[in-house]
Amino acid sequence: MKRCALVVAMMSVVAPAAYAQPEGLTKEFQAGIDAYRLGKYDEARAHLEKARDLDPKLPGPYRFLAAVAKAQGKWDDCITNARKALEANPRSAEAPDTRKVHDECRASAGRVPYREELGDGAAVAVTTNVAGATVKINGLTYGGTPLAPRPITAGSLEVEIEKQGWKPAKLTVNALAGIVTDVAVDLEADPTVQGKVD
Repeated sequence: MKRCALVVAMMSVVAPAAYAQPEGLTKEFQAGIDAYRLGKYDEARAHLEKARDLDPKLPGPYRFLAAVAKAQGKWDDCITNARKALEANPRSAEAPDTRKVHDECRASAGRVPYREELGDGAAVAVTTNVAGATVKINGLTYGGTPLAPRPITAGSLEVEIEKQGWKPAKLTVNALAGIVTDVAVDLEADPTVQGKVD
């Protein structure tokens, strides 16, 4: 009996330390939520950025930063913060609402929507500064740019973009389940070929 009581006592001392949040996090986060709900978006952003900086792994500050950006019409910030919230906790009870905010901000930014339900799958869209560049994802050719959102398995993707007269681009992106991952690449002219290609 004493052994059981000792284990319980130790757990009650260790558990709070293991889950302790940085000092001021809750205060800044709540102040950001309150300011957002009062329509004080700049103030909300300042508090939420402080909360995010105190613990960048938490999805809550990103989720509310996305909402603030949406309210201010800052579509790229909204998309970025919604993605970060979903990366931080894709199984959150708030994830469906966060995906909705992400989709609404993509639409408001003028990006081509993907209208089908993605479920556990993902979608990827690719744009470049040069039309007609060939897009390969994980070694398979998907078409030319601009590439409208295409369904794909969620996870890490190797994206290759090539066009004659331009330096090829290769990058790795994380396609998140339930949303479109936008890949935007500026290709650089290949000076050894540029003058020889129309």
